[in-house]
Amino acid sequence: MNIDFENKDSRTKYLNDKLDNLLSEINESYGRVLFDELVTRLQRTIIDFNEEVKEIMGALKLSSDRRNQIMHDLMEGNEASSEDSVANEADKELEDTPEMSAWEKRLERK
Repeated sequence: MNIDFENKDSRTKYLNDKLDNLLSEINESYGRVLFDELVTRLQRTIIDFNEEVKEIMGALKLSSDRRNQIMHDLMEGNEASSEDSVANEADKELEDTPEMSAWEKRLERK
């Protein structure tokens, strides 16, 4: 059985076939309604998972881009401007966390 996991229709057919085999006894008792509900819930779970992964990857990309920009500025000798912008961003973030010590705040700016 060759399954093309890149193709949505192929994945759906594969899952439907496997679930049909697993739920043959349940289908006899409860009918197609239970099976359809199960497929719907699986699809929602997969969609939610994909959205969460996209959000996480976007946040990682933003963080990586920001880190690369800081490294580039430091290598170019623009320490003052990059430190100022980083310090301003860090100050805004640190205002929300008053429990940090002065040492932790300085470390956070670096």
